Formats: sequence, structure tokens, C-alpha cells
Amino acid sequence: MAEMSLDEAKHLVEQLKLFAQPQRLMILDALLQHGALAVGELESKTGIGQPTLSQQLGTLRRSNLIVPRRESRTIYYSLQSKDEALRIKVLIGLLKGDKSLLSATHELAEQRGVKSNRKKDQALQEEGAQFAFVQAIQPQRRF
Repeated sequence: MAEMSLDEAKHLVEQLKLFAQPQRLMILDALLQHGALAVGELESKTGIGQPTLSQQLGTLRRSNLIVPRRESRTIYYSLQSKDEALRIKVLIGLLKGDKSLLSATHELAEQRGVKSNRKKDQALQEEGAQFAFVQAIQPQRRF
């Protein structure tokens, strides 16, 4: 991986700021889990009130993470693309420590043309961590 320039670092910081707000994370997670949702559905699934929800949807829309689609009087929001959904899934999974995201990281790497070792990582995930349990030896009491 090449060294990061100051401009690249600033761009990444701006992108990470989008995930530094609880309501935005909840909105993105709901869209990942359920696909396109109307504003009312997002409100009920996340518990976020209408004014805050509208404000956060606007921020996510301006950043091109989500896109609106109007059907009659209802506006549905969805993630901008499958690629964006995968990046969001990986980032949220990393932050949550989700071990099941290994396949998503491999998929993302393969989309980017990076060679990954899917079989080795799957074997590690299935085996899990191996721990040795050592029983503490208590000294015998003499009375």
C-alpha cells in the first residue's frame, strides 16, 4: 500500500465523519438490513424522530451514500450502489468486531482486484481461537 497524501487523509477523515454520528449509523444499518425504505419505515425501524431523521438523510444524500426514489407522494431511500453497501457493511462490521464479515472483505478485495486467501481465512473463522486452559494449583494447607 502506498503512503497516504495529506489530501487523501483529509478525504478519508471527511468520509469517516459520516459514520461518527449514531443516527446515521442506525439509518445505514437499517438500509443494509432491509433494502430501500420509506421515510416512515425508517422512522419506525430506527426510532429516530422525523426532524432528526430528515436532517441525517440529507447529510447522507449529499455525501452520495444513499439515493432517494420518489413513488407518488412517498420517498424511498436506498444505498447508492451494491459496492457502497459492501463498503458500509465492511466498515460497520469492523467497528462491531463482527467475524462473519470476512466473506464481505474478500468480496470487496476481489472487486478491487486484490488477491485474497478466502479458504485460509474461512478455516481460521471456523476453528476459532484455540485457548489452553490451565488449572491453577493451590498450595495445600497444613493444619
